[in-house]
Amino acid sequence: MSAPTVNMVNTLPRDPSLPDITPARRQASPDTLAGSDRKRRRKVLSCYDCRRRKLQCDRAMPACGRCTKAGQASNCLYIDDATEGGAREPDGRGPFDAHISRPIQQAPTPLGDTLSRLEYQERRIKQLEAALAHTGHTQAMDSVQRLRASKLPLTPESVVGAAEQIGASINDRETMLLRGKSFKTQFHGTTHPGALIAHIPDLNLFTKETFESFPALARIRQDMHTLEDRTDAAGSRPQSITSEQLKALLPPREEADQLVQLYLKNYGCIYHILHLPSFRKEYSETWLNLAEARPHFVAVVLLMIAAAQCLTSTQPMLYTAKSSTAREKAITYIEACDDWLQTQSQKHVTAADFQIRCLLQLSRIVSARKFKRTYTDSGTLLRFCMAAGLHRNPDLIRKKTSVLDKELRRRIWSTVVELELQAAFDRGMISAQWPMQTDCPAPSNVQDDDFDQDSEQLPVALSPSEFTNSSYLVTASDSVLLRHGLNTTLNNIRQTLSFNDIKRFTEEIEAQIQNIPNWEGESADAPRALLSLNLRQYLLVLHDRQIRQADNMTERSFSRMIIIDTATRIIDAHRKLIDQGCYALELMCNDQLRAALSICHVATTVNIKADSAIGKIIEHHADRVMDEAIHMLTDKVIRFGREQRQLWIALAAHGFWKARKDPSQRAMYMQEAVEKVTRPWYKIMACQEDAPIGALPEGSRDRPNEMPHNMLGYLQPGPPQKAGAVPDLSEPPLLDLDEIEAWTFENWGFNPMELQQAFADPYQPIAT
Repeated sequence: MSAPTVNMVNTLPRDPSLPDITPARRQASPDTLAGSDRKRRRKVLSCYDCRRRKLQCDRAMPACGRCTKAGQASNCLYIDDATEGGAREPDGRGPFDAHISRPIQQAPTPLGDTLSRLEYQERRIKQLEAALAHTGHTQAMDSVQRLRASKLPLTPESVVGAAEQIGASINDRETMLLRGKSFKTQFHGTTHPGALIAHIPDLNLFTKETFESFPALARIRQDMHTLEDRTDAAGSRPQSITSEQLKALLPPREEADQLVQLYLKNYGCIYHILHLPSFRKEYSETWLNLAEARPHFVAVVLLMIAAAQCLTSTQPMLYTAKSSTAREKAITYIEACDDWLQTQSQKHVTAADFQIRCLLQLSRIVSARKFKRTYTDSGTLLRFCMAAGLHRNPDLIRKKTSVLDKELRRRIWSTVVELELQAAFDRGMISAQWPMQTDCPAPSNVQDDDFDQDSEQLPVALSPSEFTNSSYLVTASDSVLLRHGLNTTLNNIRQTLSFNDIKRFTEEIEAQIQNIPNWEGESADAPRALLSLNLRQYLLVLHDRQIRQADNMTERSFSRMIIIDTATRIIDAHRKLIDQGCYALELMCNDQLRAALSICHVATTVNIKADSAIGKIIEHHADRVMDEAIHMLTDKVIRFGREQRQLWIALAAHGFWKARKDPSQRAMYMQEAVEKVTRPWYKIMACQEDAPIGALPEGSRDRPNEMPHNMLGYLQPGPPQKAGAVPDLSEPPLLDLDEIEAWTFENWGFNPMELQQAFADPYQPIAT
C-alpha cells in the first residue's frame, strides 16, 4: 500500500497563462508493497508532535496543552488518514489523499506509520517541483511570449478587416467617432449622442447631398468667420487678475440680486454646495463694504451670476460675433475667476476653493464654454477633490471639524461625482473608478436653517419624501453606482451584453425611476425631472445597442418600444419645464439630441408598411419628438449664439426620416432643414452689437469677402427654392469639405462596406 500524501500541487494557485502539467497519477510509495491484509491499528488521536516524541497528549483544541506551554501552539497539528484501502473511494478521492485538519473530525481507520508517510510526502513533493520546473519551463516561456505579443484581446473594430475578408458577420461593432489626423484628432465613444449617426442608414448621404444643393450653408459659415475676425470675443487669453479687478467685475446690486436668485431657483436646488444662511449673511456684508469682501466669496458670486446669464430672456437678444451678449458676460466672469484662481495658493484652502471649482465647471457647461474640454476638466476636478480626501468619510478627520464643514464636504463630493459621471457618459468614455476608493456617505436631507457653524451635530434627517435643497443629491446617490456601472459596461469596448442583461438593467433602471419621490412645489420640478432623465438616457443607449444585436424579432420589437416610450418621456419632461419658464435643463442636458436620434434610428430601420402595428406607433411619436427636440435646440442656439451643429444633426435626421416616408418630396425636406438651421444665423447676424471700425483687424478692409456693415441685410433669406427644382450650383461653396465634414458626417466611424454601397466611388477618408 502507498502512503498518504498531502495534495500540495493541486492546492497551489495556478497561473491561467501557464499550461496545466499536473501529473495524472501519483507514484506508489513503498508501503503499497506490504499487501492489503495489514493489521488494523488504533485511531491516532494525538497531535503530530506528541506522537512523534512519544509523549502523552491531552488532545485539547485547537492546540494541546503541551504544545501551548512550549509556545508552539501554531504548529500543533492533528493528522487524519482519509482511507484504509488502496482502492479509490466513491467520492473520487485517491487512497492516500490525506488532509491536515484542526479540529479533529471523525477519523477514519489509520494506515501505516504517520512519520514515514510524511517523510515520503516530502520527497515526493520535491520530485514534483523538479518535474514542474523542468518540463514546464519551455511551455511557460512560450505562453508568456504569446501573452506579451497579444497583451489585451482585440476588439471587433480591430479585426473587422479580417472578418470581412473571410465573410464573418459582426452583429454589434463598436460605435465611435474618431475624426482628424495625426495628433489633431477627437474621440467620442459609444454613449456619445452623435455615435448613433453611424447606424442610421444613408443619413450621411442625405446631408452631403443637401450641402451640394444649398451652397448658402457654406457661405454663411464664411460670414461667421468674418464676424469673428471683426471682434475679439473669441480670442480671450489668460491674464493676471487681481482681487480688486475681480471685485470690479461685480454688476450693480440690483442686477446681481436678480441673477443670484435665478441661480438659486434653477441650479441651487440641484447642485446644492452652499450653506444658504451663511451665504446670505456674507452676501449682505459684501455689498455693505465691498473693499473688505473676501475675494473667494466674490468669485463664488460671480460664477453664480455666470451660470444664470443664459437663463435670462431679455429681448431683443444681441450678439457679439457668434456669441450672445449674455454668454459673453458669462465668459468674462468665468475666465476672470479661472485666471484669478490659478494664482491662489492651495496650502490654506477653504470650502470656497472647492465651491469655486464646482461652479466653474457648471457655468462652463450651461454657457457652452469649452464644451470639448468638459470631460477632461471634470476628471481634473474629481482628482483635485480626491487629493484632498473628499471621497472619504469626513468623520475620519482626526482634528476638530464642524458638522457644517463635514456636510459641505459630502455635498461637494456628491456634486463632483455627478458632474464627472455625466461628462464621461456624454463623451462616451468610462468614468473614473472612484467607487473602489470612496466611503463618503450621501449628504443629509436637512434644511440649511436648522444648523450652522456652531452646531455640535446635524439635525435629524427629514423623510426622503420631504423636499429640501439637498434632496437631489441625496436621491441621486441611490442610483449613482448603477449609473457608474452601466457607463463602464456600455463604454467597455470588450464587453458584450445579452438580451437577459439588457432586460435586467432595464428593470433596475425602471425600479430606480419608480423610487424617485413625488415632491411637491415648483422648485422640486427640475430636480425630479433631472433624476429621471439621468436614468432614462441609459435606456436609450442600452436598447439602441440591443436593436443591432437582437437575434429575433421579439427582442428587436421590445427594444423599439422601450426607445419610443423613453424618447417621448424625455422630451415631455423638458417640455413641461419649459412651459413653466424653467430653461435650466434645456441648457445643461444633451438628451434632446439623443432622444431625436434614437427615435430616428428606430423609425428608419422599420418597414412601416410591413409592420403596421409598430409603424402606427412610430408615426404617432417620431415626428412630434423630433420636432420638439428641434425647437429646444433652436432655443439653445439663440441663447448661446452657438451649438448650431447639434441643431443641424437633429434637422438632418428629421428631414431624412420624412424623406424616407415620401421620397418624392426629398428636395423639399432638404430645403426645409436648410431654412431652419439658417434662420437662427440670420437672427444672429441681424442682431449684432455695433463694433467700432477701429476694431477691425489689420488688412481686413481689403478682404473681398468682408461682411457688410449693414447687418439687417441678413435678416431675411433670399427667395426660397421651389421643391424639385434643379439647384443653382454655379457658385461653389466658399468652404471645402475638410471644414464641414462634421456637418456632412464624413469620417465619423462608418462601416466602410456601408459607405461603398452608399457612394459610387470607393470611400476615401477626408483629412481634417
